[in-house]
Amino acid sequence: MTKKMTKKLAVMLMTFLMSAIAFAQQGYEPIRGMGVEAKPVNNSGICLACYNGSMTPVVDANLDNKVSLGNFASLVSGNGISVKNNNTTYPAGYITGFNVDLGASFITIDLLSSLRISTYKNGVLQETTTSSTLLSVPAFGGSKNRIFLHLKTTKAFNEVRLYQTNVLSLFSALNVYYAFAFDPSAVPTDKNGICDDIIAGSGVDGNVSGSSSFISPLSFVVDKEKIGDGNKNSYGSIVLPVGLLGSYSVGVLDKNQVYPAGNRTGFVIEPDDQGKLLSAEFLKTITVETYLFGQLQDSRRLSDGGGLMNIKVISFGSAKQKVTLTTTKPFNEVRLKVTQGIGFNLGKLKVYYAFEEPIGCECDDKIQTSGSSISGNIVDGYGWTNSGLGLFAPNLSNPGAVVDNNPNNYAKLTAPLLGVFLLPGSLTVSTNSMLPANTVAGYTLEKSGSLIGVGIFDAITVQFYNGNTLTDTFSSGSLISGNLLTGGSNRFYVGGRSTQPFNRIKITFSTLLSVSLGQGYNIYNAFASKDDDNDGVPNCFDRCPNGDDSIDLNGNGIPDCAEGCSVVNDKSPVLDTDGDGILDACDLDSDNDGIPDAVEDFDKNGLFENDDNEGNLLLLPVLGDGVPNYRDLDSDNDGVLDLFESGIPTSIIYQIDTDRNGVIDSNIAIGNNGIADILETYPDSGVMKYLIKNTDGDYLPDFLDITSNGLDFDLHQIGKANLDTLDGGFISIINDSDKDGIQALVDTDLVKRGAPDSPLSPYAAFMKNGSNTTEKELNITDVAKDVKVYPNPVQAGNNLMVSGLDEGNYTMYSAMGQVVKTGKLNANTEINTTALPTGIYIIKLENKSFVKSYKVMVK
Repeated sequence: MTKKMTKKLAVMLMTFLMSAIAFAQQGYEPIRGMGVEAKPVNNSGICLACYNGSMTPVVDANLDNKVSLGNFASLVSGNGISVKNNNTTYPAGYITGFNVDLGASFITIDLLSSLRISTYKNGVLQETTTSSTLLSVPAFGGSKNRIFLHLKTTKAFNEVRLYQTNVLSLFSALNVYYAFAFDPSAVPTDKNGICDDIIAGSGVDGNVSGSSSFISPLSFVVDKEKIGDGNKNSYGSIVLPVGLLGSYSVGVLDKNQVYPAGNRTGFVIEPDDQGKLLSAEFLKTITVETYLFGQLQDSRRLSDGGGLMNIKVISFGSAKQKVTLTTTKPFNEVRLKVTQGIGFNLGKLKVYYAFEEPIGCECDDKIQTSGSSISGNIVDGYGWTNSGLGLFAPNLSNPGAVVDNNPNNYAKLTAPLLGVFLLPGSLTVSTNSMLPANTVAGYTLEKSGSLIGVGIFDAITVQFYNGNTLTDTFSSGSLISGNLLTGGSNRFYVGGRSTQPFNRIKITFSTLLSVSLGQGYNIYNAFASKDDDNDGVPNCFDRCPNGDDSIDLNGNGIPDCAEGCSVVNDKSPVLDTDGDGILDACDLDSDNDGIPDAVEDFDKNGLFENDDNEGNLLLLPVLGDGVPNYRDLDSDNDGVLDLFESGIPTSIIYQIDTDRNGVIDSNIAIGNNGIADILETYPDSGVMKYLIKNTDGDYLPDFLDITSNGLDFDLHQIGKANLDTLDGGFISIINDSDKDGIQALVDTDLVKRGAPDSPLSPYAAFMKNGSNTTEKELNITDVAKDVKVYPNPVQAGNNLMVSGLDEGNYTMYSAMGQVVKTGKLNANTEINTTALPTGIYIIKLENKSFVKSYKVMVK
């Protein structure tokens, strides 16, 4: 794939994503921060004395903190936890619940039946789940097995409770991480239209669950994290011991988006015993289920005859199979359930990954006389195509239908009346051009009357020829096979991967094949799928002709080798907070406030969602406003927006934020990394021209410091002392309908991100309390005109001259963004270039009133 094609593909994907997320919000949004309280409850209601320990971890910023309900003074029926949001009343139709786990154990039906979720509004009970309406999605994170317990509400609420109805020993180990509430209609829908789109990456959790009769320990799901790791060649394994009855399911849950109805979804699997894959006994053990926020949507067993299940070869030359369900409803989670009954031992089943794709995704390039990219025809003659041989051999009728341009036409192989083939039957198709090695080729067949069994492959042989010379033979276990197509048919593929160039494909039905009288096989077409780079991905799906198409770490459907950003972090891979066309996971400044996300991750732990610490623990039990710093335009709630505390000179702010709403204007160039080019040493360098402002030089930069000068509250300095209800220097009344981190008390636009005409920092250069630009500031442009950097180009070894600034500093960067020289500025500064290799350099000049970068060539 050329760079131009790759870029076009990325643009197309972005178009789909942008249309889907224009008004989207993230799902499973934690209920946390100031004004949110967590308390223990029992049958009599709130019971502060019945719990030993703090409930704060459930509502703090760290989503991995937890409380254990085993710390109740007495383990009795009715114990549980309440989370109340005093800031917000959620409307009917929201989904709410809790994220919990059982430590090293896994969730069973018995445990779920003992749990209840209730909602309250101002202390009045609204609704309660029953054993049949509590919705759960198993989800593990790391070594844990965390699940989401859901309730889709029908009434408004501001409090949600979780409690148990009977005493189970496992309940004492129940850990509660956080409560959540979100609008399901605002979660974006994936519409990228990509075939074999792996469900993986940031925001995707794997899951494991078992039936109540299943007593095998969790270790019998091996490497479960590999099912959602974004590598199509890695796998987890389900291992069921001999004689063990029960069911086990594995799956993936996407917290960020919903997949549409009408698409296909399922898993790529591979059994330890290849012969089991198409046996009727094996088909009865496999079920694919989809869920939407915990609610079962579709469920199909492979052998139920419903016509929605599909098993298909996926990686030619191996035994990987695609187990597919055609969905009738939207979903955000898919599970593969295996049930082991009496008389059947599954053994070990490899589960590679989950996927979703449009129905039209097929990659079996048909060989036709016309209308196909691969043209060809039937090879007539004895030994190539045998038909009409009487009582002792099968009859082959209408062979030309195999190569016509109607894929629903077929040749028919009819069994002789004796029921046993005494002579073989065969059919051969030739292509008009030579097919290369690594091409997967064969035939699409259908057996009438019943499901195919493993024995069928002992009697079918597929051979490739170069003219009359045999090049490859595939029979029995070496055949690629296993395609039960949709529509209730029994179609399947047989064939193999070539080792040499060839131009003929022959299929033979041997004399050992025994069938019932009157049965036969329909032969629909011959196919040939090229794989020029031998990576297991046919050309029609291959996006990296010389790369590894199997790696898609962020799970967006585009292989990492075909896109510029494949980073995985806890930022959303589907939302674009600032609307600049770069998704949050790949955006180095997700909220366009001029402060890189890496800086806003102030604890440097790489978890962006956990940075939410507005407030003061001496005044409040819980910190934060519910919006993490990387999406928060006022990260300390001091009324001064982050852009105005960033350290960017006010003269530049006026250029890039003309309405002074704390968001860099959409017409400012951002390059590919999400940072405004004007703020970087050069576009996409990732190196900022401006130091993050820290007026008082303490450990907190101004955008996190409520007393930027070390003495006065910023909130008071901008004339908003009346909003300081706790006398702590921050806004503690949390009301933020547009989720931009600016509270309604100071937000002048409660619909869109930002607050136009916000006051600039009182400590910004030449500004006080958001007053108009001073005369001195207006002169900055004039000063800039007098600054000169010369000669340019400069001969290596000669001095570069800087004049026009009698104070300040200079920093010189290589074209790769590395600092090569620094120094002080005077009236006429000389910078020696003796040690500099020839090339392009960026020199940044700055003092209290001036910052500008110049491109310089050393030759």
